[in-house]
Amino acid sequence: MTKHLKQPEQKQLTHLVERYLGLESMEVTEELLELCGAHLDARALPFLRQRLKEEGTQIPLLQQRGYIRMREKSEQLVASLEPLIAALSQGGQRTEEGRV
Repeated sequence: MTKHLKQPEQKQLTHLVERYLGLESMEVTEELLELCGAHLDARALPFLRQRLKEEGTQIPLLQQRGYIRMREKSEQLVASLEPLIAALSQGGQRTEEGRV
């Protein structure tokens, strides 16, 4: 993750990343690895925000079609992405502040 995070923040971010990747498809995980290597950091934010938008858009459509399990997975992804994006955004801000 980010080298500038304190130990508790690093552990929390690691947990958020693991939770998110556990729900995501291999295709998306591979794309993230290509973007960031073995560490998920602020470089992944545009991609993660796009995934959040995609999954959030899917939820009502899946509900409408009666695809309950697929809707639940999309909801889990959204619930996982939101804190992950927030944590990575905060880490990126700290990194930029440190470069002043």
